[in-house]
Amino acid sequence: MRSGALANYDVLIVGCGPSGATLANILRKKGHKVAIFDRDKEIFVAPRAMTIDGESCRIFQSIDIQKRMEEYDARPYVHHIFVGEKRELLCEFRFGDREGNLGYPAAGVRFHQPALEQFLRDDFSLGTGVDPFLGYEVIEVDGTGDQARLSAKNCDTGKVTEFTGKFIIGADGGGSKTRSYLETERVDFNYSRQWIVIDILVHDDDAWNAIHDSSEFMCRPDAALVFVKGFHNHVRFDFEVTDEQARTFTKDDALKIIRSYIYVPPEKIEFQRLAPYHFYAGMPREWSKGRVFLMGDAAHLTSPFSGQGLCMGIRDAGNLGFKLDLVLSGRVDESFMDTYRAERWDHCEKIIQGASERGLMISASTPIAKFKRWLTFWIGRNLPNLAMEAMRKSSIGFRYEEGLVGEHDLAGYLMIQSTVALPEGDPILMDHIIGDGFALLTRTAEHSSDLDWFRDVLGGTVNHIGTDLIDHDGKLTEYFDEHDIDAVLIRPDRYIFDAGPKGSDLCTGLKQSLMQFAPVGAPCDAA
Repeated sequence: MRSGALANYDVLIVGCGPSGATLANILRKKGHKVAIFDRDKEIFVAPRAMTIDGESCRIFQSIDIQKRMEEYDARPYVHHIFVGEKRELLCEFRFGDREGNLGYPAAGVRFHQPALEQFLRDDFSLGTGVDPFLGYEVIEVDGTGDQARLSAKNCDTGKVTEFTGKFIIGADGGGSKTRSYLETERVDFNYSRQWIVIDILVHDDDAWNAIHDSSEFMCRPDAALVFVKGFHNHVRFDFEVTDEQARTFTKDDALKIIRSYIYVPPEKIEFQRLAPYHFYAGMPREWSKGRVFLMGDAAHLTSPFSGQGLCMGIRDAGNLGFKLDLVLSGRVDESFMDTYRAERWDHCEKIIQGASERGLMISASTPIAKFKRWLTFWIGRNLPNLAMEAMRKSSIGFRYEEGLVGEHDLAGYLMIQSTVALPEGDPILMDHIIGDGFALLTRTAEHSSDLDWFRDVLGGTVNHIGTDLIDHDGKLTEYFDEHDIDAVLIRPDRYIFDAGPKGSDLCTGLKQSLMQFAPVGAPCDAA
């Protein structure tokens, strides 16, 4: 903790879960002064998320986390099965080593959330640093005026301290206090279920090794069950119940379910969590008020049927991170922050609606719904590539329709990450070369004042394919040929701003777009 640094920060983040901590590290790497608050001092012992997609891996790559996770706490997601009420096989997906187009496995990875959170917190001390105020309960936020204000109580001493910052980001989960400050209506997506979660540690090597490395969804009428093997002897069950079952569920009931999946003596089972929770699909209509913004579960809640709950929050961090950086560095004015909701709200709605539809399919109870499920599984068994593509498009396949996007059909989509190399260098994932800011990839050499602006004022990188970097695996060439382009301009969150025949034109378009948010004399107004 910096001495005497309590008064003012660039950004105050409420909630030190993975979404908030990711944003803190993104801003730290850009040199901004960040404080992060959480009522709990310690990381929660059990994972709340167990899979992340390739886009989240890519964001963790950008803050130097992903490689460390892969050593002990992450591995490719290779197998997913659907079973009936008697655990008879209905459909399975064997992803194996199938490559995605983001530099990571197509189906993403399974990971250990407590390890991820520890890596994120360990990095708070790097560079300009992040000041963590753990064991502090935020009791009031105020986003009015020239500075946002936050009051936090030290849970040990009861002392209340006031902090100020340019912005407050509420990453404080589904029960967010920050969200209540917005006083905005909730948009209900008409999917609500009562669940119970069981997290256990299996202290029996034979039993642990006998559990298949996959996730399993049991299809039962209005009673779906999700079973996942994690890391470090951790196993997770989530299942739908009635309100009455949630009230009366006991540890003995839990043991019956566990023993139907794992043959292990009760004394070899350690319960980490046994709790009911009520899920509903919905979002607050507004995500900001004055200088206060929401992200992660404070902004959106989704069911477990797409494995996208955490991933949505990590995308929020990537989106917010570069936009806050542009504002804090004076390149654009604060109205630019309006593009955050414009991009993320509709994106999240599509993911939540898709997850809800899959939930209804898995817990189908009517003849029509069961027939739709049968048809879906038939496609999965007989047309696995088509099913895989449908799964991909249900998570990372959506585009940003509004916000900071250009005119090309590719604008608003996530850019691929291929394997490239510097001349006479070893193969490496593309983002390691193009950096974590704006990046232009082009097949033609050009010179223009707007290209100079892009490099010198915006800090963007320009890489000529074949000269500055070598297309090692051929994917970039294939991508450019498929879409008949010679240049693509990529945002810091790796979404495409625009694409076309000339990189100079793309830089001109970006400058014009940012000029809408730049006061006269600001850096984006510079020639």
